[in-house]
Amino acid sequence: MTWDAINQIGQNYGAPDIDYDRFAARWDSDPILKQLVARFDGQGLVIKTKNKEDEPEQGEKPKTDIVDKMAKHAMKNA
Repeated sequence: MTWDAINQIGQNYGAPDIDYDRFAARWDSDPILKQLVARFDGQGLVIKTKNKEDEPEQGEKPKTDIVDKMAKHAMKNA
């Protein structure tokens, strides 16, 4: 999920914008994030799932177009 998609969803809940640096600071101090997020980088983050097909292989770019569609759908239903 890209940082832009995360911020668009967060706007619906009044959450402040987040980016790599802010997330990295929270990552170090919030153990629940390590349970929910597989990995993150400058492009965004990958949420852990039980479905191995949803997790990109190491070095593979996340399928952000699918995640963006899911985020837009979630925003329409919020």
